[in-house]
Amino acid sequence: MLLTVNMLRHYQRCSRRSFLDLYGDPTQQDFQSDFRAKLQQDRYALQQTVLAGQTYHKPNYAWGDWHAGANATIALMQEGVELIYRGVLLKEEGVGIKDESFLHLPKTVTLVSCPDFLVKQPGQSNFGDWIYVPSDIHLGRRPKLEYQTVAAFHAHLLASVQGVMPDTVWLQLREKKVYAVNLSKWVPMMQALVEECIEMLLSRQEPEVFITRQR
Repeated sequence: MLLTVNMLRHYQRCSRRSFLDLYGDPTQQDFQSDFRAKLQQDRYALQQTVLAGQTYHKPNYAWGDWHAGANATIALMQEGVELIYRGVLLKEEGVGIKDESFLHLPKTVTLVSCPDFLVKQPGQSNFGDWIYVPSDIHLGRRPKLEYQTVAAFHAHLLASVQGVMPDTVWLQLREKKVYAVNLSKWVPMMQALVEECIEMLLSRQEPEVFITRQR
C-alpha cells in the first residue's frame, strides 16, 4: 500500500476521503473545481518566483514511478547539489534511523512525499559533510495545522534517506513570510496520525460521511 502526502492530508481533513483515494471508484470522482485549479496555478506561480535566478536540479523520472523518483533524488543528494526542486522521498518498512522513536511500518506500506524544495546545508549525513532541509511553499498567511503535519512528514522521510533528522522545515507563506516548524512537537503528532491512517486503510473499514464547511 502506498501512503502519499496527499492521502495523509486528506485523512487529516476527512478520513473518508483518504479511504476513497485508495479503494474508491476513480470514475466517481468529481472533476477538479475551478477554485482548486486556481489555487494550484497560484502555488505553482509562487514556486517559479522563488526559483527565478537560482540554479536548481529536478529529478528525472516518469510520473508515478516513485521508486525511480526517489533513486533520482538520492543521486542528486549524493552529488551534493545546492537545491532540489520537487524531489521524491520514500520510506519502506525496515528502512531508517535505528531509533525507538522512529516510525516503524507494516511490510505492506510505503510512504512517499514530494517537498517543494530540498536545500543543502552544512552538517553530517549519509552523503558527506552536508544535509538537506525541506522547504514548502503555501498560499496561506499563517502556518496551518496541515502545513506543519506535512512538513513533519517530509522531515521524517528525509531522515530515513540521509540518516539524520533536519533541525527544522521551512514554510514559505504568502507575503514572503517564512516560518520554522517545531519538529520536536509536530513529528510525534504526525506519526500518530500516520499510524491511525494506516490502521484505517489496512482494516478496510470505510469511515462515515463527514460534512465540512471549508471549501
